[in-house]
Amino acid sequence: MKKILALALLAAMLVTALVSCGSSKKYVVLEDNFGAEEYAVGFRKEDYALAAKVQEILDEMGKDGTAGKIAEKWFGNKDAFLTGKEFPREMKTVDGDDSLQYILDKGELVLGLDDSFPPMGFSDSKTGEIVGFDIDLAEEVCKRLGVKLKKQPISWEAKEIELSSKNIDVIWNGMSVTPERVENMFLSKPYVANAQVIIVPEGSAIKTRADLAGKKVGLQKSSSALEAVKADTETYNAIINGGEIIEFDENLTAYLDLKAGRIDAFVVDKVVGEYIIKNN
Repeated sequence: MKKILALALLAAMLVTALVSCGSSKKYVVLEDNFGAEEYAVGFRKEDYALAAKVQEILDEMGKDGTAGKIAEKWFGNKDAFLTGKEFPREMKTVDGDDSLQYILDKGELVLGLDDSFPPMGFSDSKTGEIVGFDIDLAEEVCKRLGVKLKKQPISWEAKEIELSSKNIDVIWNGMSVTPERVENMFLSKPYVANAQVIIVPEGSAIKTRADLAGKKVGLQKSSSALEAVKADTETYNAIINGGEIIEFDENLTAYLDLKAGRIDAFVVDKVVGEYIIKNN
């Protein structure tokens, strides 16, 4: 009996040691990345009236310091909220555009998001509440608009279908401005600067994009990270020539696979990657 108890105790000590070793491992963001970009709010293609009103309020929040305070809370830098930017494409006036009145009449703005995208919008592991930088911005916009905010988690892969079918009213979740999205939606003025970065374990032999050749690289499905990697044809071809690009439903799952050693590198939005590393 004593021998069994001793073996059990030894096994428990080994597990504890392994967990401790694994948790001490650090992860770093490489300097070499897939390029700078910016975030914007996505509206239905012809919802100019709603977009104009939301943008008017965001501009007010930029001027009165409210947006800066929210940026300070989530990024530690009030200047993280961009001001003075232009719409990615021309704002128009369309006859019969009732998009703003539609929101006012129902008294609710439905915000679509991937709720595992910290610090922009994510489910708090302790409270289960959806929180984040974008959530705080949207809450204040809705307060000034006189409507309630409904936070609706969606599949990021189906975000444009969710928007066009009116299951949600806006996509507001650290969404990068890309030519395809400018074509398919109406986007707000950019409000946060970002980049698509590479995260690897500290001490990894991967130092640049070129070092991803033949490696297993993880990223989120239908994300701007995937678009950025594919746009870099030289790196993309080098990866799939002996390696693999593995697509995940969520960025946090990709990070867990990196920690478990199932992938060699993780490509993700800089603001998200830095937050994940900081908060493990």
